[in-house]
This record gives sequence, structure tokens and C-alpha cells, in this order.
Amino acid sequence: MTRAVAPVVTGISPIEGVPGTKVIIRGENLGSRPEDLIGLTICGVDCLMTAEWKTSTKIVARSGSGVGKGDIIVTTVQGSRGTSTVQFRGYQETMGPLKESAVWVDETIFLNMAFGRKRPMSPASALQDDPLGLSVEGHDRRVMEEELEEMFPGCSGDLSSPKFSPEWFLLENHPSTSFDDLKAGLACLRRKVEAQKEGQISFLKANVGSVLEQLDTLQELKCKFESDIQEYGRNSTQVLEKSIIECKEEADKLFEDVLQRKDRADGTRSALNVLNRFRFLLFLPVNIERHIKRGDYDIVINDYARAKSLFGDSQVPLFKRFYSEVEKRIEDLRGVLGEQLIRMPSSLDHQKKIIRNLHHLETPGDPAWQCLTAQHAYILHLLISSRDAYLNREMADHDLGSSGMGGGGGGGGETRHTTPAAKYNKIMMSSIGEWQATAPVRVLMVEEMCELLSTNFPDMWKLSQAYFGGELLPPTAQINHQQHPKCKEMILELLHVFSGAMRGALMPRSLDPAGQNYRNYHVWPEVLLDQITPWLPQVLRHVRGCYNTLLTLDLPNDALDVIRDLIFDLRVHCLTSLFQQTMEHVCGLYTREQWKVEVDDEHGGCTQLPHLCESVIVECAQLVRETVLEASLRETPLLDHPTVRRDLTTLIHNVIVAFAQALEKLTLRDPDEDQGECGVSEDAPGVEAQLLITLSNCAFMRRVILPRLQESLVKASYPQEEVKEAVEQADSTYSELQDRLFEAYLEERVDPIIGMIERSMYLGMYDWGKVDRPPSEVRTYVKEILINITHVHAEVVRVWPGLVGGLVGRVVEGVGEEMGRLMACVSQWCQYGALQAHTDLAALTSVLQGHISPTASASFQEAVETLPKLSPAEERSKEEILHSFRSKMRFLLACFHDLEPLTNGTLTHSLA
Repeated sequence: MTRAVAPVVTGISPIEGVPGTKVIIRGENLGSRPEDLIGLTICGVDCLMTAEWKTSTKIVARSGSGVGKGDIIVTTVQGSRGTSTVQFRGYQETMGPLKESAVWVDETIFLNMAFGRKRPMSPASALQDDPLGLSVEGHDRRVMEEELEEMFPGCSGDLSSPKFSPEWFLLENHPSTSFDDLKAGLACLRRKVEAQKEGQISFLKANVGSVLEQLDTLQELKCKFESDIQEYGRNSTQVLEKSIIECKEEADKLFEDVLQRKDRADGTRSALNVLNRFRFLLFLPVNIERHIKRGDYDIVINDYARAKSLFGDSQVPLFKRFYSEVEKRIEDLRGVLGEQLIRMPSSLDHQKKIIRNLHHLETPGDPAWQCLTAQHAYILHLLISSRDAYLNREMADHDLGSSGMGGGGGGGGETRHTTPAAKYNKIMMSSIGEWQATAPVRVLMVEEMCELLSTNFPDMWKLSQAYFGGELLPPTAQINHQQHPKCKEMILELLHVFSGAMRGALMPRSLDPAGQNYRNYHVWPEVLLDQITPWLPQVLRHVRGCYNTLLTLDLPNDALDVIRDLIFDLRVHCLTSLFQQTMEHVCGLYTREQWKVEVDDEHGGCTQLPHLCESVIVECAQLVRETVLEASLRETPLLDHPTVRRDLTTLIHNVIVAFAQALEKLTLRDPDEDQGECGVSEDAPGVEAQLLITLSNCAFMRRVILPRLQESLVKASYPQEEVKEAVEQADSTYSELQDRLFEAYLEERVDPIIGMIERSMYLGMYDWGKVDRPPSEVRTYVKEILINITHVHAEVVRVWPGLVGGLVGRVVEGVGEEMGRLMACVSQWCQYGALQAHTDLAALTSVLQGHISPTASASFQEAVETLPKLSPAEERSKEEILHSFRSKMRFLLACFHDLEPLTNGTLTHSLA
């Protein structure tokens, strides 16, 4: 610590004067406050009692009794004894008979007895005449005594001084006298000198009156002495002494009461003088009590410092007694300030002021460290009390059967179909009253704890910085560096408690089960995901605001790491929770299916569900990007962490695949399941149509929604590789679902068609071995098969035209397998029965030729091979029947003309 600069006096006004002159002293480093001034001497005389400190460059005082030139020395607490570049001249002013004075001037000292006079002359006659006989009046210009001293060192202008200098005398008394006047004065002085050289006769002549008067006096004394001897004897002195003593005793008796009263009055006057002179000390105990009650501690400290400097070492019993009373009052003040120091809450400026006051009062101990520990205990108590209060509130709500989550929990009713992003937007747009009323208890706790830490922790940190910077220590004290670890432990403890409370309420799984504080923080009851997830971005915003406040304090890295890790884990938890709740919301979209198909020539038909799923996922991704992925100041980039990137891939995949689960719940459900719970409306189409619509939605997701989702996520700054991987994995899931839906639809449609073939074929006890007349047309079961296939065609075209070819091909495969089985089961064929069978098979294969797969072709070929061979005439008859069939059934057959033939004879139902 650098030493303060000593005070320097550079100017004084006036530069000379008698004792008691008001002097204005100017200089540098004269102290920063009144109590810093502890000494002031003018010409070697202490003038501190009359000193009045104005500023660091100005002091007003009264000069002392010092005579002659001397320095002005100022002494301060910081800079010790100072120096002076100017001097003050003190002098004793002689009171003449004609000069105004506050005291009586005894004129009897001027007893210049003139000849023939028996009384003193006028006081004016006692003034010294000029030796040159010249007048000194009218000389306005005077030569300063300092200049004369420099011109004639060691000399004087006094005529009676042995160091008399004529030049000094002339410059001092006749600076304006002309040379001719000086010559006349010299002649006058010479005449006076010659007159004194005339001898005794001349002297007697000049003073004959005085000599005669003296002789007369001696003669009178002789006569008086002789008469006294005759009257009183030769021992008249003893008689006179005895008479004087008797007179004195009588006088004392006469004036004894008066003298006693005078003594008492003198004593009272002396006491009053003492009280008036030392009233500062005598009234100081009462003044201290009065100022303490008013809170004017600065005045008390200044008065105490002044009293200590003046009377601290006094040995006067009265002063010691009153000074001890002052010490008692100061001790009480130390106690009052000590209580105020540890009383919280308190502003930082108020704490610093109290600490400085305690140092000025020389309080033992370390008040700054006591205040720091009290501040730490207060903040710790606030954090724990806030956590406990909200925990008890939620536990009480939990015991009463309430969720304890206010009105913001996700549940049934209107909030059932609300997305997490929509809930968050509603939260952000709500008023403060609505927010407080609907926010979960844990969110309210987070807001309050963030506010408590942001409000109180900066003052504690600044107090610790001021403490270790030496700002709060006495000038002579040294910084105790051993307190550094303790202060760091207190700061880390507060941040760990804050982080632990946040983790216990929001992320209990992030707590270390082996940690010592696991039981202290893992105390909150379990809650549903959708009750707290919409509030997590708001929670993250509060914690980030608190973290930004801490960043402005220049905390050490290990302290900031506690909150930085909390924010990182909270961001990961918010990311996971938002995607998980969005996934649950997407899974529940099947309850909003209205079965209204919108057909697009380019992309096929679909309902509103795929678009709704896309908007929900994009909305969630946008919310996550804005609130979680975008890193604030000095936060760890979330996507730089490999685990987070891997988890993000899984989350994106799961939220996209969740819609596949919704589609599966919508159609591939248990037949015994309540349709009302599955969201199936009363006016819903049949199961076959539902399967077909769901199949179209699944294909629309693969063809349209998934590519658009990938593009939207990449534009939203999601990592391209992870998004692409997640979409590809989701596409495989939708492909598997599409296959299962396709098979389920075929099961619902093909089985009835195949089942009616045998029943319709043998309707009326028909027997292939007992046909007694040649066939004239194709049998009815063939027409029924084609009509059923046409019905499937119409149903598919209305939803997804691109799926017609594949579905008709699969139906044809089933028909071919059934026809092959039925023909193989015939035990006996007659001629006309075989012709009828050949005609029926030829009608089916000719109409469905473009949609017969190799499997179906093999089944039909197997059925034909089981039939007897036809003769050429029978072949002609078959062609005639087929021609008639095509002519009569031309409107029905026209449905198959527009069917897209199978590519390379293979079946497909995917447009991907």
C-alpha cells in the first residue's frame, strides 16, 4: 500500500498579524475530511483548537501568541507532518494613548515633568519627538520591515538600540522627505548636540527650576521627619506598621462578606469558563447518545476522533472521567453497528459504510469478514427456504389429490389437442396474473430462486472483492489471504445449492445418486411429462437470465461452470422433453381423424392428419431451435456434443415414427377395443375404407411429408447428417407399416371375394359333371368376381389411383389361386361342363390379362391343365361365347381398360 503525500502549505492570508488574527491557509493534501486534521502550528504555537477544515486545500484558523516569522505546519492522519513554503509574522501591538484598544491604557507612565509643574503633562507630550525636528505626517509611502531587514541585516532603526542604523531610520521615517529638509534637520540635530556640550553651568541654567524644586522638597522632608520624631519617637516605623496591620484587620472585617461573595463569584466564573472552554468534552456523552438515536454516526465518529486526539492522554481527573463515559457510549455504538452489519437484507453501500465506521471506531475483529459470512448465510437461507416453501406447497397439493401444477398442466378437455409449442406461446402471451395462477409450483420456485440469486449474490461477490482488494480494511491492516479458500467455498456452496435445487425439481435423474446431497434434493414427487414440459423454455430463460447476471461479475471459471453445466443439462432435458411430448402428441393425432380425403393428382389422396403431423413436428423443431439449440453468451454449443447429436437423431426419428404409431392405432387395433377411445367417429367409413385411407396417408408421408420435413429441419439449422439418418430410418418404418396396411386391406377385401367364388360357383346345386346342354354364356360367378374387383377399383381410385394396379393384381392372384383349387377339386367332368369351365377361365384371364402376375398366371394355368382338352368345335363355341360376353359386359370391362398394367409382371403398392 502506497504512503499518502505529506501536506504542503503554499499560501496564507494575511501574512502578518497580532495574536487571534483570522488566517486563511491554502495548500495541498490537507486531508479528505475534518477528522484527518490532527495538528496545526503557526510560528511554533499550536492552533488546532481554533482550526476549521474546509476542503483538502483550505483551512481557516486563528493565529497564536507567537512573535516573529515562522512556518505554518499542518499534520494529517495520512501524510504525517507537512511543510510550508510561506511564513507568517506575528507581532505584539503596543497600545498608545491615542490608539483604540479593548483595554485601559495607563497614561501615568508618561510622566515627563516640565519645569514649574506639579502634575503630569498631557499624554500627547509623552510621544517621542523626531530627533531631526521634522514632521513625519503625510508620508504615505512606507518601506516594509522585511525589505529593511534584507538591506541592513543585523541592524535596527531604534534610536536606543546599540545596532542603530541611520539609513534604516531615514528609510523608515523619512522616505518622502526632500534633501533640503534633511539638511535643515541635520543642522537642528547639530545645535542640540552643541547645546549639551556647554557644561554644568549651562545645564543648571537650563534646569534651574527643577533644582530649586528638588531643594524645596528635601527641606520639606526634613521638617516632616523632625516633626514625626517629636510626635512618634524614633521608632515611628513600628508604630506605623502596627497601625497598618490594625487598619488591615478592620478592613478585612468590614469586607469579609464581600470578599467571600467575590471568591464564590470568581469560583463560579472559573467553573463557567472551564465549562465553556471544554464544553465539547463535557457535553460529548449526551451528544453521542442523541446522534446515535438519530442515526448520525458520522458526526459521532468525528467527535470521538477529535476527543481522542485532544483528551485521550489527559491526566486531569475530570477529563478522564468524562472521556471514560465517551468510551462507554462508543462501545454501545460499536454494538449497534455490529447488529446492523449482520442484519439482512442490506444494500452494499450501507454495508461498506458500516464497516468503515467500525474501523474508524477501532472495533476489534474483522467486521468485513463478519458481514461477508452473514451475507452468505442470508442468501443460503433464502434459497433453501424458497425451495422448502414451494416443496411443501406441492406436497400438500399432492396429498389433496391435486397435481400441484396450477392450471398449466396438460390434461383432457381443450388442452388435449394442444401442442407443446402452442402451450408455450400461450404462456408467453399470458399476463403476469395469469402466469402466476397457471404456472406449476416448480416453475414459480425457479423464478423466485433465480430472482433471489440475481438480486443478492452480486452484492456478496462485490463485497468479497472489496474485502480482498483492501478497500474494507483499516489503513494499517494487511489483507488476510488465508480467507480466500473459505470465501471460495461459500460462493461455490451457494451456486451448488441453487443448481441442486433446480436439478431436484426439474431433472432429478441428473443428480448423482452417490453424491452426499442426493437425498437433500431428490425430494420432489413425480409428475407427468406434459405438465412441466411446456414451461421448460420459460425455466431455461429464467436460469439464463441469472447466468447473464453472474457473467457481469467476472466470477472464476469453476464457479461459472456450476451454472454452465446446469444450463447445458437443462437444455438437453428441455430438448428431450419437448420432442418426447411432441411424440406423445403425434401419437394421439389418430383421435383427430375425420376421414375426409383430399385427392391430389400429383401426390394422391390423404386426410388432414399428415399435414397436421408435419406442422406439429416443424413447430416443435422451431421452438427447440429458438429456445434450446441457439447458445447464449459463453454457453456450450449443444450440437458440438457427440452424445447430444446422437440423441437428437433418435428424437427426430421417434417423433416422425410416432405418426406411424398413430396410424397403426387408427386401423390395426384390437377388434374388441372401444372405438370411442380410439377416436373413431360414428360416421366413419367401413374398415376397408379406413385401411385404404390410412394406407394412402402412410404413402403420402413417405412421398411428400418426409422429404419436406428433412428440408425444413435442415433449414432450421439442425445437423444435416443426423436429420437425413433419422428420416431414412423413419422411412423404413413407414415402409413396413405400409406393407402391413396393404396386407390388412387385402385381407379385408380379397377374402370375401375369394369366399364367394365357391358359393356362387355351386349355387343351385350346380355340378360340372352333369351339365346336359352346351353353355351359351359365361356363368354368373365370373361376372360377380369382376364386379367385386371393379368395386375394389372404384374404392381405391377414390382415395389413391396409383394403388389400383397393385391391389387389383393381388386380388387377381387370390382369384387365380382359388380357381385353381376349385378346378382341382372337381372329381368328374362332362363335355359341356369342361367347355363351361374353359369359357369361364378364358373370360377371367382375358379381362384381367394386364394385371395377372406370374403367380396368378401359374394358378390359372394350373386350373386350365386340370380341365379336359377341348375339340376345335368346342374352341369355336368358346370364342363365340367370349365375344358375346365382351359385347354384353362392355361397360363393366371398360373399367379395366384404364388400369395401369403391371410393370414386368410384378406387383407394387409403393410409389417411393
